Amino acid sequence: MKKIISLILVLVLGVFSVFGLSSCGNPNPEDTLVCGVTIVKNLNEKNADGTWTGFDTEFATEVAKLLGMKVKFVEITWEQKYNEVNSGAIDAIWNGFTANSADNGIDRSELVDFSYGYMLNQQCIVVKAENLEQFTSLDSLKNKTATAETGSAGQSFAEGIEGVTVTPVPTQQNTFMEVKSGAVQFAVVDIILAQNICGQGDYSDLVIVEDIELESEIYAVGFKKGSELTAKVNQAIKTLEENGKLEELAVKYGFENVVRVMETIE
Repeated sequence: MKKIISLILVLVLGVFSVFGLSSCGNPNPEDTLVCGVTIVKNLNEKNADGTWTGFDTEFATEVAKLLGMKVKFVEITWEQKYNEVNSGAIDAIWNGFTANSADNGIDRSELVDFSYGYMLNQQCIVVKAENLEQFTSLDSLKNKTATAETGSAGQSFAEGIEGVTVTPVPTQQNTFMEVKSGAVQFAVVDIILAQNICGQGDYSDLVIVEDIELESEIYAVGFKKGSELTAKVNQAIKTLEENGKLEELAVKYGFENVVRVMETIE
């Protein structure tokens, strides 16, 4: 009888170890780098079969390889990025994340730890081509209607313009439709994205306002404050710079003129 009871206990504990205890642990195993992303053309986007592609996608994948980790991409709502990383739902915000910016008046560097910078970016103004003559300077943006991605550097900039009514939208992709439809007069978006969309296909009637040049930005990877991953990812970034892989990816996706590793973000 004792042997039978012992056997039953072994079987029960085995079931718990497979179905119970494993589900109570960290949902993101330590050997998996979970990256929070949104859909941004040529940075993070999905192929028809659902696989992820883009510069940031491949960059993160190469970093994970050097760290001996797998990589997983989780689509997030951009305005929830800090909640996602602080809760542990994701390990990194890896999606054209502007490091030298602020949210609600708080520097982003106070909210997360940043990796080395790896790409230069700039916000730009997008309008309908037929309205281009109305936009000649920063002053010309006053008292108009605008859109930007919720929680983005673009939203922060737009909300700082006198008299501007801002309509936030879930993604940067949505901003182009807002302008095209006439719902707003201009959008504030990443120039890297705008250059790939304006004047093409459904958005052939949209243009970047070249007369209004905004400050440069630096893309970096965001981690939870105090995360050990920051230093590890920095070392991997330097390795990819030195072995030429980072440049190879930049050329593949058309970012060879803006990709550069910056150890100091200002």
